Amino acid sequence: SRFASADNMTDRLAALTLLVHDHMPREEEALAAYRERHTDSSLAMDKWFMVQATAPHEGTLDRVRALTAHPGFSAGNPNRVRALIGAFATGNQSQFNRIDGAGYIFVADFVEELDTRNPQAAARLMSAFRSWRALEGRRRGLAEARLRAMASRKDLSVDLADIVTRCLQ
Repeated sequence: SRFASADNMTDRLAALTLLVHDHMPREEEALAAYRERHTDSSLAMDKWFMVQATAPHEGTLDRVRALTAHPGFSAGNPNRVRALIGAFATGNQSQFNRIDGAGYIFVADFVEELDTRNPQAAARLMSAFRSWRALEGRRRGLAEARLRAMASRKDLSVDLADIVTRCLQ
């Protein structure tokens, strides 16, 4: 009811975040209503992507993967990349740091692909790996392995190679 009765973006977004992050009934309906209402506003749509990317649920990584194919997402739009991939990597610690390493793999693979088009954006995203040493053993090993695999590539941009090297130092 808070979502439906909101008379401003702040209240509507707060209600949407609660619906999505708490997996409440009608979350999909609210997401669709928000998207329909704000489809012409880039900033509002960035928020729509961000809310979904930061949901602390087991299925969030699959949702983020699916959202990369959404017509409103473009890897060529740095704000949209930051709203979806950046929010996942920096604002969703439980899913980026999954025990199976799938969050690290997804972000690193996305970064490697992005590096060919936008090295600065790729390097910014990769900075999410900076705190890998503070993780418990298994996660630390998975994150380090992904960093070392990336460091072994010879085709990285100077920007991305710099961040990867700094993360490993």
